[in-house]
Amino acid sequence: MARLSHKTGVEEKGQRTARSTDVYLPKEGMEVSWCKKCGIIYRQKRWIMDPAELEQVKADPAAGTMVCPACQRMRDNVPGGVVTFSGEYLNKHEEEILDLVKNIEAKSRAKNPLGRIMEIRQEGAVLTVSTTEDKLAQKLGRDIFRSHKGDLHFKWSEGENFVRVDWKRD
Repeated sequence: MARLSHKTGVEEKGQRTARSTDVYLPKEGMEVSWCKKCGIIYRQKRWIMDPAELEQVKADPAAGTMVCPACQRMRDNVPGGVVTFSGEYLNKHEEEILDLVKNIEAKSRAKNPLGRIMEIRQEGAVLTVSTTEDKLAQKLGRDIFRSHKGDLHFKWSEGENFVRVDWKRD
């Protein structure tokens, strides 16, 4: 009878690798911390946005301060996703699409405070939205596609948490 090996995530020298290679994730050992730029709280490996709880955490001397991954990405100008909207349809419905993008981000941020829009840029007939999270970029593309149809394409990068989303409708 053969033995099954359940070793996953093992490097060549037999050392365990980190679960994620994302340099923007917080280091181990941080019990309770809060971001000194945006005020979100890191507790039990989760990020939450709660103004009432933030005041309690700030008053706790054991709580640390840090800069959250979203603020770090914004500071370094390293997006997790880029969504590009283009086509004749965009020119006619630009305000509606921008409102929908902002509403999607607000709803998403309630669940995941790290998912934010970094920048919205208009270059000619192309609207580009940079996000801090790849999942938010995917959601923006899918939701605009659901409500306005068109052509939607995703391009993921190898080994990184980055996606390029292209939406077009003529």
